[in-house]
Amino acid sequence: MIKPSDIASRIKNALPQINIPTLGREVKLPVYVIHNSLDSEDYFFIFDFEQFVEQTRAGVFVRPALTVWSGRADFRRSLFARQFRESFAREFDIARAQLADRDVKPRGWFGFLSGTFMELRGANLSAFLANLVLLVATSAGTKVLSQILPKSWLSGKSDTSKLEESIEATQSKVDVALENIHIRLHEELYDHAYRDGGRGKRAQLEYDAWPLPGYVRQHLNDGASGAWW
Repeated sequence: MIKPSDIASRIKNALPQINIPTLGREVKLPVYVIHNSLDSEDYFFIFDFEQFVEQTRAGVFVRPALTVWSGRADFRRSLFARQFRESFAREFDIARAQLADRDVKPRGWFGFLSGTFMELRGANLSAFLANLVLLVATSAGTKVLSQILPKSWLSGKSDTSKLEESIEATQSKVDVALENIHIRLHEELYDHAYRDGGRGKRAQLEYDAWPLPGYVRQHLNDGASGAWW
């Protein structure tokens, strides 16, 4: 098993070879929070990676614009942030692995750092890349990637401990951003969340929102997170 300190050391040694990419066009990255029951903390996620994957496979470092839809917003944000981050990392890793099997050479976000760290293609590196994507997606288009990456990534002088701290800081920044993200309320998800009785507040429902995509409707009762592209 590769230790976090080994990852940090390898990152440090490879820093001079890393080119910080320029972020391109903005693409939508909708996420749907699906409640399994009347318990506000009982939910899973469906991620729409379609546009993100299409542009990334074309070699573009797109700027994902994260939109979170739910039927209710009275859940604990700290728990939501951690579960969202971990679920997103899993789905990102699955997509990255499957596309790596199909494509001759991974591009864009899915290929970032893969040629530099030949032995670090496991969950740790993939989760770190997923965190970078989430940081971009929650920055509301106001930053370039060099502003989002930990400062120690931009300097070959950083020691291993600082790099380890920067990896942890990236995760912390994601959690803070997700805790404060705006949750948009969708009527269809509201009806699903309260299908077993009871009613929540309808005042903040966005009645003019587009209907749920067919894929989301098909998987409302799955009870497990997933993604499509």
